[in-house]
Amino acid sequence: MRFIKNNALAMNFKKIFTAGTAGTAVMTLFSYAVTKAAKKNFIEPVILGQLLNRITTLDKNTAMTAGWAAHLGVGVGLTAIYDKYLQIKKTRPTLANALLIGSIGGFSGILIWNTTFKAHPNPPGVDIKNFYKQLFLAHLIFGAGVALTYEINDFEMVKPGPFFHESDYIFI
Repeated sequence: MRFIKNNALAMNFKKIFTAGTAGTAVMTLFSYAVTKAAKKNFIEPVILGQLLNRITTLDKNTAMTAGWAAHLGVGVGLTAIYDKYLQIKKTRPTLANALLIGSIGGFSGILIWNTTFKAHPNPPGVDIKNFYKQLFLAHLIFGAGVALTYEINDFEMVKPGPFFHESDYIFI
């Protein structure tokens, strides 16, 4: 069975994975900052790990690892949707479409988290109202991070020719 048909598909997967990872990272850094400022846990992968630890036989470390993996997987999946959107619209990443995908991710995330907390027999104590506020903002940051990474991935470095002399340029 062939999973990757050609080099273009492999390059697209690399772009999606890289941008999804970067977007998820900046989103999670934001969640860490809000957690520190509010003195309440709003770190999505940690909360996922707690949820798993409370309903499975997984030890705490394995549950936390699974929470991080799930969070990253969702980020890459949302990035794949964004990539498909860009292909269908035949457009490049912009702040507007980055905020659109962030908003969709934020609203979807709130619905999924709400359902998860309600269905879970022993959810961790989370300040739900403020968690959802920061979750929405975090997804806007995710969208911007993904779009910026797409642009960086497409940026081609100009390689200096044989007449390049570093002393001819001022680097700031």
